[in-house]
Amino acid sequence: MRNLFVLATIVYCGLWARAGEIKIVEDGKSDYVIVIPGKSSAAEQLAASELSKYIKRMSGAELNVQQGGTLPDKSLLISELNHLTQFGPVSFLHPESPDFYSVGSAGPRVQLIGGNGRATLFAVYQLLDAMGCRFLSPEYDFYKGGAEFIPASKTLVVTDAMFKTSAPKLKFRKLYVEEGHSHNAGNLKQMIEWMSKVGYNTLVVPTDYQGGGRVKWDNWRGQLTPELQKRDIQIEVGGHGYQNFFNADMEDGRLFAMHPDWFGADADGKRHREHGRIFCTSNPDAVAFLTKNVITYLMNRGEIQIFDFWPPDGAHWCECEKCKALGTPSDRQALLVNHVKAEVQKARPDVRLEIIAYAAALNPPEHAKLDKDVLLDFCPISQQFDHQIDDAAAEKNAEYARALAAWRKAFDGDISIYSYYRKYAWDSLPVIIPHFMQKDLQWYSQLPVQGISTYSEPGDWFTYELNHYALAKLAWDPNADVDAIVKEFCDARYGASSDAARQALSVLEKTMHYDSSIPNVPLKNNDEISAALGTVKAIREKNATDRSLAKLDLMLDYAQRDLEVQQARAGGADATRIREMVQSLHDFLQKHQDDGVFLVKDQRGAIGRVLTRYGIKAKREPGEGARAATRRAAGVQ
Repeated sequence: MRNLFVLATIVYCGLWARAGEIKIVEDGKSDYVIVIPGKSSAAEQLAASELSKYIKRMSGAELNVQQGGTLPDKSLLISELNHLTQFGPVSFLHPESPDFYSVGSAGPRVQLIGGNGRATLFAVYQLLDAMGCRFLSPEYDFYKGGAEFIPASKTLVVTDAMFKTSAPKLKFRKLYVEEGHSHNAGNLKQMIEWMSKVGYNTLVVPTDYQGGGRVKWDNWRGQLTPELQKRDIQIEVGGHGYQNFFNADMEDGRLFAMHPDWFGADADGKRHREHGRIFCTSNPDAVAFLTKNVITYLMNRGEIQIFDFWPPDGAHWCECEKCKALGTPSDRQALLVNHVKAEVQKARPDVRLEIIAYAAALNPPEHAKLDKDVLLDFCPISQQFDHQIDDAAAEKNAEYARALAAWRKAFDGDISIYSYYRKYAWDSLPVIIPHFMQKDLQWYSQLPVQGISTYSEPGDWFTYELNHYALAKLAWDPNADVDAIVKEFCDARYGASSDAARQALSVLEKTMHYDSSIPNVPLKNNDEISAALGTVKAIREKNATDRSLAKLDLMLDYAQRDLEVQQARAGGADATRIREMVQSLHDFLQKHQDDGVFLVKDQRGAIGRVLTRYGIKAKREPGEGARAATRRAAGVQ
């Protein structure tokens, strides 16, 4: 991002005027009006409606919205940068980023300007945040109206301290639906509304997750597209999915019989029809067939702006001689996406394609050069969370750091990190990591990378709400004051119990990413685990009578139970004892499955999964062997 520069627009020259104090509401009444351009976007109209709504909720004052016309002195002007000229000529300094926002004044007028629709809407929410509103979480049902904190005051004043011009450090700030165990159209709308309030700018939904038919963009696009578009949130669709556009079941199940040479071969030359085997990417007819289907899909879904064109999860690449001659899996992926992108551009030049650096294709190509207009998602799936991502003391982290640095050296385009700051394999363990995320993002941003993402399940949102809230702010500014972010969150969420909540969250942050049972973190010794367990027990005992911390105590209860199992493992307890402890923990999770704290839907709540996390072999249920074989054949992990 370059430094500030001058761009011709409207209302004032140079930097914002100093206003001292501008009283927009006094004793519940206001003579101010909200003004938007006469030819305004849906985002500008929504921004005006939201500003009016929250001012009324805070003060009781009703401000009218004026569209176009003469600009009153006592007004709250809301405008996208390219619409400012509707009010007259002027210029001001602003960052180059299209997601920049600026809040300032010209005399008694307050001006909220954004580089695009979503940034203009964000400018409004940032002013409201400066006035004390806290948009903590989506308005999920389990919050019972308490997802936000809106202060009450009959007088509202805008001060110089609230004026700010800012742009995000990372231009892609994504939430992934991914496995979608607890998503539905209703709570997705709630999440979309919240994304605008905290600065996320991209929603990612699978084309059809693992071919299951439930977590699928087509199921929700009619309801979600208008909500996303009026907020100018980018729509990204796709995921692990070559098989959505090329598989043996196409052509009425005859495609494999018709063209066996199109399908991936193993080392013995045998062609395979299962979805987990990538098709023969050296076969031009097979590539043309897939490309045609991708283009048809995108032409019928004009709302898609970014398309994730990834191989199947856990896939095996074709081992025929012609495919091997193309190079490594990374080479083959780059060659394929470059071809598909060139063809897609002819029909949908507005769509950006994305690939994933993951598994066999973690490292950059050795020979092919990836088109710089393709977006790269870098996926450190096995990151060790007892170390930072750039800590060479962790073997897996060192591998990821080397691969990412190699990509940055070889690739001129945008790289976004597919992070695991809320990971399915954690099984809702309260891994609270705002400071950890900051250190990761500071390293990522200096490489630099251009984006960050995280999973977004409503089912255990309360457990990870601080991670989600803090990540939005750190994606905007990796050097933000994390302690201040945590304090403002806890003050709003817990009120008089804020200090107690911060202490409890601090205990979780110090213990769970290091001592708990999360994957890729080695079992610590008995003394370390006992010390961690002692701090968790102590904070629970200290806050035992505070009912405002009830959900937080559920998180602490889970942490305690997990550490007790870890302690038993480190102490050499037998499998029968550990199995009993894990069964008790599982029953506890099931009991609280509707509280927004634990995601235990579908296989995520199976006792076998929990047992496996603690090193205990689960008893196989009848028919499970056949189901597991089917999943393996389909490439499902």
